[in-house]
Amino acid sequence: MAAAISVDARRLRSGFSDFDFPMVCLASPLKPQYEGGIVGNPELDHGMTGWTTFGEAQIEQRVSKEGNNFIVAHHRNQPHDSFSQKFYLETGKYYTFSAWLQVSEENAQVAAIFKTQSGFEHAGWVAAKSGCWSMLKGGLTVNASGPADLYFESKNTSVEIWADSISLQPFTEEEWRSHQQQSIEKARKSSVKLVAVDANGNPLPNATVTITQTNGRFPFGCAISDQIIYNTGYQNWFKSKFKYTTFENEMKWTSTEYARGRVDYSKPDAMLRFTSQNGISVRGHNVLWDDKRFVPGWAQSLSPKDLRFAVDSRVNSIVRRYYGKVISWDVVNENLHFNFYESVFGKYASAILYSKVNGIDGGTTTLYLNEYNTIEEPGDGASSPDKYLEKIRELRSGGYKGPLGIGLQGHFRTPNLPYMRAAIDKLASTGLPIWLSEVDVVSGPNQAAYLEQVLREGHGHPSVRGISLWSAWRPQGCYTMCLTDNNFRNLPTGDVVDKLIREWGTFPAEGFSGVTDSKGRFEAWLFHGDYKVTVTHPNINGSSVVDQSFECLATPLKPQYGGGIVANPELDHGLKGWTAFGDAYLEQKVSTGGNNFIAASNRHGPRDSFSQKFYLEKGKFYTFSAWLQVSQGNAKVAAIFKTMSGFQHAGWVVAKSGCWSMLKGGLTVNSSGPVDLYFEVFFLIYFFYFESSDASIEIWADSISLQPFTKEQWKSHQRLSIEKSRKSSVKLLAVDAEGNPLANATVSITQERASFPLGCAMTDHIQTNLAYQNWFRSRFTVTTFENEMKWGSTEPARGREDFSVPDSMLRFAAQNGVSVRGHNVVSNDPKNIPQWAKSLAADEFRRAVERRVNSVVKRYAGKVIFGNFISSNSKYLVIAWDVVNENMHFNYFESVYGRNASAVLFGKVHELDRGTTLFLNEFNTIEALYDGDSKPDKYLEKIWEIRMGGYVGPIGIGLEAHFVAPNLPYMRASIDKLAAAGVPLWLTEVDVASGPNQAFHLEQVLREAHAHPNVQGIVIWAAWRPEGCWRMCLTDNNFKNLPTGDVVDKLIREWSHPSGFSGTTDSKGRFETRLFHGDYNAAVTHPNAYGVSSQVAQGFKVGSGNSDQSKKRTRRLHVKVN
Repeated sequence: MAAAISVDARRLRSGFSDFDFPMVCLASPLKPQYEGGIVGNPELDHGMTGWTTFGEAQIEQRVSKEGNNFIVAHHRNQPHDSFSQKFYLETGKYYTFSAWLQVSEENAQVAAIFKTQSGFEHAGWVAAKSGCWSMLKGGLTVNASGPADLYFESKNTSVEIWADSISLQPFTEEEWRSHQQQSIEKARKSSVKLVAVDANGNPLPNATVTITQTNGRFPFGCAISDQIIYNTGYQNWFKSKFKYTTFENEMKWTSTEYARGRVDYSKPDAMLRFTSQNGISVRGHNVLWDDKRFVPGWAQSLSPKDLRFAVDSRVNSIVRRYYGKVISWDVVNENLHFNFYESVFGKYASAILYSKVNGIDGGTTTLYLNEYNTIEEPGDGASSPDKYLEKIRELRSGGYKGPLGIGLQGHFRTPNLPYMRAAIDKLASTGLPIWLSEVDVVSGPNQAAYLEQVLREGHGHPSVRGISLWSAWRPQGCYTMCLTDNNFRNLPTGDVVDKLIREWGTFPAEGFSGVTDSKGRFEAWLFHGDYKVTVTHPNINGSSVVDQSFECLATPLKPQYGGGIVANPELDHGLKGWTAFGDAYLEQKVSTGGNNFIAASNRHGPRDSFSQKFYLEKGKFYTFSAWLQVSQGNAKVAAIFKTMSGFQHAGWVVAKSGCWSMLKGGLTVNSSGPVDLYFEVFFLIYFFYFESSDASIEIWADSISLQPFTKEQWKSHQRLSIEKSRKSSVKLLAVDAEGNPLANATVSITQERASFPLGCAMTDHIQTNLAYQNWFRSRFTVTTFENEMKWGSTEPARGREDFSVPDSMLRFAAQNGVSVRGHNVVSNDPKNIPQWAKSLAADEFRRAVERRVNSVVKRYAGKVIFGNFISSNSKYLVIAWDVVNENMHFNYFESVYGRNASAVLFGKVHELDRGTTLFLNEFNTIEALYDGDSKPDKYLEKIWEIRMGGYVGPIGIGLEAHFVAPNLPYMRASIDKLAAAGVPLWLTEVDVASGPNQAFHLEQVLREAHAHPNVQGIVIWAAWRPEGCWRMCLTDNNFKNLPTGDVVDKLIREWSHPSGFSGTTDSKGRFETRLFHGDYNAAVTHPNAYGVSSQVAQGFKVGSGNSDQSKKRTRRLHVKVN
């Protein structure tokens, strides 16, 4: 019997690993990597020992107010004037380099350079700032052994260069390859366990298991030329190797419109027919090119107005034509090195063009930057990783909000692998998808060897999502590198590619076989992908049972906060501090890699494990984490604290055998415990099984951490997070009609609309109650209809549909600029399915559901056009759909449609409304630790189940958030874990149970959510009805605030600038402030020589993005002075 399975990964990353990069600028530098490696005196703790002057700078050691030592180069006259240290570098070794840098004022690009006997080798760049430390991370190789001088260079000679925590670590080729292989094992492969059973569920020993890969998960492709249309040899060669491609030239503007108005898509159309017929995905390359040489000659000569019209026509033409047929778009090619469109349309040309493409495409396709020399040439400052990040921030600050990706062309001469890795590390800190988009290597005796090095490094980096080779075949020769001759026989480069395809499993390959053990088990370690499993047995037809295996780590990371108050957190001191809980037998074990951990075996009950005692204090917030593993299979594991008042859950994880999974959670306690034997507070691992309490399974744990925070520390972290994720600095420059700065001008700033969506549910009473309308529209920008859009409300009897109430409510929302979350298409809770529908036969029920989906989604599908909340192609706008409500706690539709019911329904809604994100919506994921049905791991499993069921459209996480007493550490940890999915996350139905602390607890929840950078919106579940709200009201029936309403109004004022404020420009006409993201008006007034004031008003937008890395932007405000 044959079965299909899929192997994939879900990453959980914590701490600071080889591939991590701290994107923030820190008050104090971190410790040097590898303790400085071969750098002498890396932390400047021994004065200036080991350091000398380079050039004519003066150097000295300084000490920060925190007591941190660092080196300073000042009185610099030349860019290279700095400090230096001499090393002996060896050919054949890989050197990773890092340092923490700061400049004395403003910002400056700083490079690390090694002067060798053969020239100057750049090791990396950083945009250093004043007031905080930025990490430069890079590396180098040398082509000859010999001495080398490290020094730092900045073209801004007016600044001092400060450095600390400097590291240079050599690796042999074997060490480098070993690290690549370890990374591939972690990032690209997973363990799969199969159990062969007969029809009665009995294990089948000695059954033959044959596994054949049907599809590789890692995208590895190659460019193609128009020769693929005509040449069957080329076609056969290509489709036998690749499932991804880019058209070398055929989609470019110069190819499709060589003369104005003469548009010809015949070649890309034919190429797309070939790719579609052979299941090959296409990257759209490119919409436009910022290099003037590759703008059509006829377009270069147009006036700005005519060029704008031509560009609009080009964008609309190609994006609409190939909508849904490409997996990504390179929108404005090479816009770090070139700026043709910026020179015509202004600084934010790229942001405007990305927004146009995103609007046409419906927001479903990732739009990429695509640039060269970012990973290839450390000496090219125009496209360094820092410059790339600046460009991303420029796009975001220019208004582009859609999906974005990083394209690294990868045109190499001699690869510098340490620099390549460090550059990708820095770019990966954005969390955006990264592709190596045009990989080739110049010809020469080492071309094939260098190609293999580059491809292994790219595939070995966990943040690289795909690789495309730039080897489109043409009979007259390839651009830089061919894989075959003209008879499609491999060249050495082609041999490298074939070897890696076989090794990585990126293309369907020949299968392999094995035999089950005495218990019918068979285990394999597979590259992520889709596989066909065939099981045969001499007596009966076999069957296969597959345990899905998500990624976890071979070795646990270091404990958070060094373990906090946990004694012996890494088990490096035997079992010190740990005791048995229940009847378990405890022992310290050591992994093959030398890692110590604690194991509980010989367990007789669920609670039998290990424990440690703590003294917990009321009023403190405790974050908890641990790395867990079980001896066989998979199992849910909870961390629980037993207190005098009961049991407190701190978190859950699905632990696996063979690798370590991180449990992340937290808790608070309602009373402090004395440090004596009368009141013991300890945590234990509390074990549950999917099917049975098999106490023979061992529980293993390592890197355990419990860290207390005071209320002030917790609030301080919230404030810092808000500053980074919700606010940006804004610089305004007031000038007169001739462009001269206006000193002492009055600048008045008024916020028109806040960017962060804060809303409240509403009821049908909004239609007729004017006071309710006035109260609502003065506060909120988003809403959810409490019941009025639900199936039971719009079709109370079969076939009697009535949308008049939600239509009316949507009119009110549209007229007042209020976005609407569509709640809900269907609910999985049988209590919320119309009674008449539940009585139908299965086939009739399916038809009724089909009609319901079509009816509500078609009626309200829409998209935003220039901020207008009325859709251009339907009557109203819905910005999100809750598709199958509460489908973790309930399963009514699964009982009718089967296991993939949610995936099927998500797919149906997506077909009708492709531009809208479809949400899961569930309770108790962040509210109740004891509820294992909807814990974060289960939520991620549900997303995975929907994806595996075939739904590939946009998906979002809805957290209802119906709280009793909030556990903020657990809430934060849960959102952290869910945020790893990389999809939009909203708190959708926030309320708190009534009681004396209701308002206080509501404020805690709202502040925690708003401070988390991954929360994209909040809706409060306080829809008003005269008979009372569902659980929590904000006002009385006269719309006078209750304490909860006071909280909401206070936070609205605090998180925005509703009243506006004023200030005065300095002597250079400058005014700087820090604002919450949103839309603003700035009014500038200035008196003329006769005392008569002139005034100008200008609108501008602030934000957004997930961090305060947005490039500061100076806006010029012109005031005419008579």
